[in-house]
Amino acid sequence: MADYEHILVTVDFSSESDCVIDKALELAAGQSAKVSFIHVVEYSGYLYPPDTPLPVDLDLEQQFIEKAKEQLSSVAESKGAAGAPQYVEVGSPSKQIVHIAQEHVVDLIVLGSHGRHGLQRILGSTASGVLHSANCDVLAVRFGVCKT
Repeated sequence: MADYEHILVTVDFSSESDCVIDKALELAAGQSAKVSFIHVVEYSGYLYPPDTPLPVDLDLEQQFIEKAKEQLSSVAESKGAAGAPQYVEVGSPSKQIVHIAQEHVVDLIVLGSHGRHGLQRILGSTASGVLHSANCDVLAVRFGVCKT
């Protein structure tokens, strides 16, 4: 197994995220690697047609970002990693994960997979996109086999 120095763990706030986080932290502890957390808020502008009148003070995307920052901070703290770098990005999850990994010299991305049939179903679209675009190792933690 390669020696990793910086592990980026993806967090989607699902009940399965704990499994992914635990695996990343276990790997990091065994190799004295730095751990960073990322959550990607998918762009919400497409939810409304361009001509839909919305109140000026309604900024749903900013509210989603702020909520995600709070949740990510809480997750990191609950796992004993409150001081770890945390990134909340907006856009395509696979593209943003790969971008942050490159920008911060990550050598392992840890994310969840679903374990269904066919590559897209096995990994999910985000995991598949990361796997095919990342310039570093990617560990897809299979949700169905996580210890609870």
